[in-house]
Amino acid sequence: MKEQYYYVISSLPSLSLKEELPIRKNNFLSVCKENLKTTDFEMLRSIDLFEVDQEKAPLDIIRCFFSWEREVRNALVRLRAERLDLDSIDFIRGDITEHSIGHFTEEAFSADSPLIAEDILNKARWKYLDELEFGHYFDIEILVIFFIKLQILERVSLFDAVQGQEKLNAVVTQGAPDTD
Repeated sequence: MKEQYYYVISSLPSLSLKEELPIRKNNFLSVCKENLKTTDFEMLRSIDLFEVDQEKAPLDIIRCFFSWEREVRNALVRLRAERLDLDSIDFIRGDITEHSIGHFTEEAFSADSPLIAEDILNKARWKYLDELEFGHYFDIEILVIFFIKLQILERVSLFDAVQGQEKLNAVVTQGAPDTD
């Protein structure tokens, strides 16, 4: 039988894409280290939003999310390759699966800015994680989902539209040919 982490889970703040980050990843992990079985903590700590090659993850929920995430990224690869008239098969990672990705990848790909695209993708990630929560209340799976959502929020908290525009302008200016 899986461990039930009533205290840890009931003490966690709620997370929302519309609100600021209520807790940092390191603080969350500190609480978990004190209250989880060592094997559960080590597994949780190893989860990284940007490492989608998790075929050997110890929990189905981790493999499921990262399979879905890889398929989202592969859908974006196919769209980019099509735009550049390249064969996407050279850039696809992992096995091609048939997740129900929907049209959000096309919407993100066509977005007016990378920030808008990232927002579209994060909303889709969040929705999928909400679906994965079903049937999990006080087990390690709910902590995994919380931790992935926390990583999304922590990444979003680093976005700065003004700084991003400045960097974009610098790249464009640097790459522009001299007209003199």
